[in-house]
Parts: sequence; structure tokens; C-alpha cells
Amino acid sequence: MSSVFNLPGWAHAIAGNFYSGAVETLTGTRVIVAADSMILSMDPGGSARDVTLPAEATVAPSGQMFWIVNHANAAENLVIKDDAGNTIGTASQDESAVVYNSGMDGETESSWVLICLPQIKLA
Repeated sequence: MSSVFNLPGWAHAIAGNFYSGAVETLTGTRVIVAADSMILSMDPGGSARDVTLPAEATVAPSGQMFWIVNHANAAENLVIKDDAGNTIGTASQDESAVVYNSGMDGETESSWVLICLPQIKLA
């Protein structure tokens, strides 16, 4: 089994709202909150869009992971950023992004980390 499935927060995501199956068409910046589904399918809606991750301080100590799928029908990017505006990664058309944050360790917040940019081909 891949080590990704052993990351803290994976079991938390499965127990919660794992995937809604719906594609969300964006009209501006999308701010992800900790309660969102683990797998998020987004259509940039005709233009590159910023997707802002939850503030590190809101991530539970067990960690959190998001898989952000770009459902663009043209060359439109999803630019994944932390809450300070730092770019973590960019998911182009036919790509997705997996990001992870291990949460708090005592008084120390961990940063969002780009795990991978899997290529996808949506029908």
C-alpha cells in the first residue's frame, strides 16, 4: 500500500465527506475550508482561478489532505495557494493536485505541501 494512505488525516477524510461527485464551476477565487470534501472537482470557468487552502492553524493535529481535480475544457489553470497567498502548485488542464498538511505539533503549525500533480484525462 502506498505511504500516502498511511498519512495522518487520511482516515479522518474517509470518515468525513470524502467526495461529493459534483464538479464546481468557479467564478472567482475558491477558498477551501476544513469541512470540505477531501476530493474537490473544479472547473475554472473560462479563466485561471486561485484556490486557497485552509489556514494552517485550522488543520486538526491528525492532518488534512485535499485532492483538487481540474475539470477545465480548455487551457485554464487552478493555482493552489496557502492562506498567506504563497503558491503551492498549479494544476493545468488534464491535471490534479494532491496537497497535505500534518497539522499542529504542539505550538508549531506545519505548512501545506504539494504531494503530487497527477495527470488525468476526463471524458
